[in-house]
Amino acid sequence: MPYFPTQINTYVEPFVGGGSVFLNVNAQKFVLNDIDKNMIKLHNYLCTCSSCPDIFFEQITNRILELGLSRSFMEDVVPSDLKSEYPKTYYAKYNKENYARLRDEYNKNKENVLDLYLLLIYGFNRILRFNSKGDFNLPVGNVDFNKNVVNALETYFKNVCSKTIHFFNFDYKEFVNILTYKGNDFIYLDPPYLITFSEYNKLWNEDKERELLELLDELAHNKVKWAISNLVADYNKGTHNEIFDNWMQKYNVHEINSYYISFNNNKVRPTREVLVTNY
Repeated sequence: MPYFPTQINTYVEPFVGGGSVFLNVNAQKFVLNDIDKNMIKLHNYLCTCSSCPDIFFEQITNRILELGLSRSFMEDVVPSDLKSEYPKTYYAKYNKENYARLRDEYNKNKENVLDLYLLLIYGFNRILRFNSKGDFNLPVGNVDFNKNVVNALETYFKNVCSKTIHFFNFDYKEFVNILTYKGNDFIYLDPPYLITFSEYNKLWNEDKERELLELLDELAHNKVKWAISNLVADYNKGTHNEIFDNWMQKYNVHEINSYYISFNNNKVRPTREVLVTNY
């Protein structure tokens, strides 16, 4: 389950094109947890690379060139006729074959973390998904290694190299309950969104949603500060998270300007996403 940090900290996301990196607060220590061991593996790898970012960018650029993947951060290699034929999905069309080769190469030994990072960047919806054999099995996405990705990485490297960060791989309940909280500690939670259909939701349901909200009520009662983000409504699909919507009314609700894009036609889906705090 994505990121359950604590200790005056914030959510870290060097994987999305928009470069959402929130390790920008002053804190003595950052403690981050995720139930996905591969996500933790990627963060540990990138933190290690933060001490020599030039070497990292040289290695990843060479690998992209070797694979023949699109790379708009340095040059536009997608043919104009492909853009004309597939104006909304030309990156997926261009990268499909080489992405499949990258995926096959990674699955041979599952040890090359740089390749895993590239699979995440070029994969559908930029998520991690593995089959029962442990093979990465996500299809190519209509995405590119663009300047936004580079900016996100540069910001991430700059932030993590100057901070004390510890990563853990526990169930969130175990992680939250083993911590000892002090007056200035703060927890940010980013659970799977109940009304969306993604890889992160396969272990999530209404009972777990209620269980999480009960835990937040308990933390609030114990005067532990927290924030949680969630998707309340997807108007295009007609879905509504009534459990979360009803629960959040007793706390402070902050609207988030966000949008979701359809893979097939790149159309923006109207949604309501919120950040809820108990302070």
